[in-house]
Amino acid sequence: MLTIPSDIWEDMIEHARALDPHECCGILAGRDKIITGHYRITNILAKMSEAELARFDQVKLSDLKRLSPEERADIAFQMDAQEMSQAQKDIRQKDITLTAFYHSHTFSPARPSITDIKIAMEFESYREKLNIPEPVHVIISLQDKTNPVIRAYRIQDSTATEVPVERR
Repeated sequence: MLTIPSDIWEDMIEHARALDPHECCGILAGRDKIITGHYRITNILAKMSEAELARFDQVKLSDLKRLSPEERADIAFQMDAQEMSQAQKDIRQKDITLTAFYHSHTFSPARPSITDIKIAMEFESYREKLNIPEPVHVIISLQDKTNPVIRAYRIQDSTATEVPVERR
């Protein structure tokens, strides 16, 4: 079970709404699956070159190439590496653990897309080298703008399994 305090829960929803129609992204940290730290990370997808977009699966890549750079951030995200590094430094200094990555889906349900799963598998291939524990993937759906939905998943072997998440 992943436990997210109400103030962080509300801030994630506010982050998603503030960037809508673009996807937001960030990091959650804590101990024993209880979140105590929240880091908003900039979605840099709109600034990525055509070559950098090659990491996306073919269907998503086809969609991304048809869109303007600004519109690309509506359907995908890429976290800013420098901000992620700063967040991880702060997490270490606070002696807590990177627990989850989060992002929003502005037009679709709170479940991982094919691209989300692919990116999670890429991260999995080097996270142990970085000495980072297996993260949970949290998705905030704004499909119903008046009633955002937050769900969490473990993604292993290209399969997403829902993890209970509670607001406390």
